[in-house]
Amino acid sequence: MFWSNETRFPTVADTMSRNRFDNLRTFFHVNDNTEMLPREQKDHDKLFKVRPFLNYIRSNMRKIHVEEFTSVDEIIIPFKGRTLMKQYNKNKPHKWGIKLFAIASKSGIVHDFEIYIGKGTLPPSEHGLGISGDVVMRLSECIPKNENYKLSMDNWFNSYNLQCKLKYEGILSVGTVRSNRIAGCPLENDKTIKSKGRGYFDYSVDTENKIVVTKWLDNKIVHVISNYKGPLPVENVKRWSVAQKHNVEVPRPAAIGEYNSYMGGIDLHDMLVELYRVNIRVRRFYLRIIYHLLDMCVVNSWLLYRRHCKQLNMKKYISLIKFKSEIAHALLLSGKNKPNKRGRPLSTTPPKPKKRLFTPRPVDDVKYDETAHWPIPIDKKQRCKHCINAYTTMTCNKCNMHLCLTKSRMCFIAFHRKQP
Repeated sequence: MFWSNETRFPTVADTMSRNRFDNLRTFFHVNDNTEMLPREQKDHDKLFKVRPFLNYIRSNMRKIHVEEFTSVDEIIIPFKGRTLMKQYNKNKPHKWGIKLFAIASKSGIVHDFEIYIGKGTLPPSEHGLGISGDVVMRLSECIPKNENYKLSMDNWFNSYNLQCKLKYEGILSVGTVRSNRIAGCPLENDKTIKSKGRGYFDYSVDTENKIVVTKWLDNKIVHVISNYKGPLPVENVKRWSVAQKHNVEVPRPAAIGEYNSYMGGIDLHDMLVELYRVNIRVRRFYLRIIYHLLDMCVVNSWLLYRRHCKQLNMKKYISLIKFKSEIAHALLLSGKNKPNKRGRPLSTTPPKPKKRLFTPRPVDDVKYDETAHWPIPIDKKQRCKHCINAYTTMTCNKCNMHLCLTKSRMCFIAFHRKQP
């Protein structure tokens, strides 16, 4: 639609032609396909087509300074095409897509990521934590050790063994955990907790490794495990009561509040990417990955820009859509203002082909409305847009088309008359 007559967008259409854009997208590659190993071989890489691009993006994201509060979560790249990496999750806004694990600061800046490809996502490790725990250990490499940096995660990643490992590495962490991953921690059973009402909690402490497990009843029972935060001090929070039809105060352990306060870094980043996503429909999975990573880089850049504005005490900053449009504008202008070489061109220099000018044709509703189409003589002669054989100086004032209007050629009338 950028190149069509009705919805032409000069910023794009004047920069390159539609055919050039299609050719660039068709032949776009970031790796040499002839060097890709077949699937039968052991060292086959499912992400070979985008591996150099992934490594470059990751290396630049890891240069960003990590904030005190970080979180690990998954991101879904929307994609319904054919690929072995495609996942389905009915609880996500985009149910079909390619999954990647990422670590982000509380402000939404992503510092590292790893695309899930099934077996072989990560190299073999000695942690013995399974893929969920190994992903957290790999992504947490960008966090400074023994400096009170805090990491949160949900129950898909978390476990008692992971908390012990993070404690040993010098990283403070907290997160929800599944009841079968707390190493048999003695806690009151579900029936007893439910009988004591909403807001009741029980906890247990591993005095050897300094790990705290808290079991709390809200709308349902929640398990939280941490290597630095326990249930105290307890604070009251407002919750809606269906029975009483108004908000009531419910006691909440401190570990729950700590988890809720900075777990949303990835969700914030996802929301910002979704606002102005590159929505070019493609069938090749690697192009969808590249487009999504470009969106992530733009969001990261904007969040860094906001961080710098805050450091400089600047209260006003441009919006994300304005920031993204300025990036596009700068890229379109790059390299266009080069100084012209002085002197006459060499005789061996081939002449540049002249760019043809196309006059947009009117839509049929305007062309055949039989209203206010008047022939106007002009000085500039052009080829007739109906017969294409003769040149004329007569033009239609409404359609802006050159048309013959002579005794032998009545193209003006034939052009505006609808054929039966």
